[in-house]
Amino acid sequence: MDEIESIEKQINNTKKNLLLTEERISEYPETTSVPLKDIKNKRKLETRLKKLRAQLIGLDKHRDRLKERRDIPPLLPYFVNRSSQQIELKEALKKLFNHPYSQPLLCIIHGDKLQCHDTFFQFLEKEFLPKIFKENTNINTNNNYTEFIKEYQLKWPPRNTSIEDLKNRLEHNLVDTVLDNKFASKADINEYLASIGTVIIHTHLLTADLQENSSIIIEKFIEFWQDWPELIPNQHLIIFLFIKYKIEPKQNYFQKLQNWIFQNLFKNNSNTRTGNYSIQKSIKDLSSSNFTKFDKIIGVVLPELQGITQTEVEDWARREEVKNYWDEENIQDLINIIEDMFEKWEKQQASDTMPMSNLAIKLTDILMGKIPIKEDTA
Repeated sequence: MDEIESIEKQINNTKKNLLLTEERISEYPETTSVPLKDIKNKRKLETRLKKLRAQLIGLDKHRDRLKERRDIPPLLPYFVNRSSQQIELKEALKKLFNHPYSQPLLCIIHGDKLQCHDTFFQFLEKEFLPKIFKENTNINTNNNYTEFIKEYQLKWPPRNTSIEDLKNRLEHNLVDTVLDNKFASKADINEYLASIGTVIIHTHLLTADLQENSSIIIEKFIEFWQDWPELIPNQHLIIFLFIKYKIEPKQNYFQKLQNWIFQNLFKNNSNTRTGNYSIQKSIKDLSSSNFTKFDKIIGVVLPELQGITQTEVEDWARREEVKNYWDEENIQDLINIIEDMFEKWEKQQASDTMPMSNLAIKLTDILMGKIPIKEDTA
């Protein structure tokens, strides 16, 4: 383990320097004749040695785990609180299960590109949905229902596709993905999907794919599923539309001033900011309407995926899944590392939330023991 080896080397070097200092001090016949700089150096080395040993004790508990090559569960660092999204999706699934007849469930998930959309989808597909379906269906299985869920990615048509032709291109792409039969119809696809159990279809969009026609394009996508053939009883079809916002690049003072002058002179706003706002407004309007225009689907817009707070990460540290990997009696050590991590982040980024992409890397490093336990300086 790199961190442990580094600290062990520092301890050995400090001990050698301390020994040399003590030998030098012992050469003086009386303690009163020892130079002050040697006394200060000895105390400094003793304090450093004490702190290094404390760090080593904190990291040693990971050594056996790493020697056994115990892998971190791949989604564990991404289990950090997305409870608001899960609550909304669970409510939509209740409507799905309690509806008198089967309808497609269409779910819109949106957030900036640093919020790990694909990993959130993996969490929904591998963890969240299997658990919900196992609790609400009559299928008995010793597994977590994952084997009964089939997923397909519906690729978005090229950007030069006209609004009028969008639904036809979506159907063409879905035919290729599901049946690989260019002459198949929606009815053929639906008949096949009904035969294989619960089906998830996911589509991923960037803000650049929507441009100025965001509300129309999103509406056309929903219309595509509104026109979907009738589902058979107990057929479950779930559609996820992921919309990923572009992040405006960071600018220094002079760049900001230049852009401010340009925007005010020409009454022009940042393309990124304007594009994101337009799409967010379209999604907000759709959510407020409760999909009333679309009576043949169950629609839901999940809360925007945003950065994670320190409180949410500390709650993650107390989850049973984390306790199974990080010894429960040492959870306070994990909390201390999280506190230190957010203190440094706030100083560097001037933000009290951390994007999921950054956070997942840091949590993985913590679980692997690459980030040392915060020293107790008391």
